[in-house]
Amino acid sequence: MACQTNVRHILGISGGKDSAALAVLLHQEIPQMEYFFCDTHKELPETYEFLERIQARLGIKIHYLSANQGFDHWLALYGGYLPSPQSRWCTRQMKIKPLEAFVGDDEAISYVAIRADENRDGYISTKPNIKPVYPFRDRGLVKADIVRLLEDSGIGYPDYYRWRSRSGCYFCFFQRKYEWVKLAEEHPDLFAKAVAYEQEHADGRTYTWTQGET
Repeated sequence: MACQTNVRHILGISGGKDSAALAVLLHQEIPQMEYFFCDTHKELPETYEFLERIQARLGIKIHYLSANQGFDHWLALYGGYLPSPQSRWCTRQMKIKPLEAFVGDDEAISYVAIRADENRDGYISTKPNIKPVYPFRDRGLVKADIVRLLEDSGIGYPDYYRWRSRSGCYFCFFQRKYEWVKLAEEHPDLFAKAVAYEQEHADGRTYTWTQGET
């Protein structure tokens, strides 16, 4: 893949399988690639272990990007309203803004790990200087190819895939009920913290992590 000069090449590592496989695919093709991880500081320990494994296997550096203020700051600023599928302020404040600050006004190509067998676009920056490209989609690579890339590289899957289907914060509102149960079994301390976020609010809660469930 030909690289433009004076343009930054960036690849976000989410802690999941697809972005890791994209790093495997491109790390030799684009040696000047800048890898980043938007760290909410509410991640599973397995996520950090997986990031270390990726760096060690590929010999790359992953930049950890953090919001100026943590989750608790933004939770208070939003009046104690927990993030939800309808109000994903956590993504906006703790992932999109740190990424756009990382790029600044530089021209950048953002390599997005969306497969050819997925019907979504992922994050599209509103900043005109960040151009998304989709190498998996362009090359017709599907889930089986991602599995092969990770197995052949020796990186494999993150350990949380034993009981969880996606990367993200330990209290991610996209978790299935089964995954909440497994969080309680695998990380009872983190489950207790998620419960505290639900319960410890002066005005009470009308929304919970899993609607209709305590």
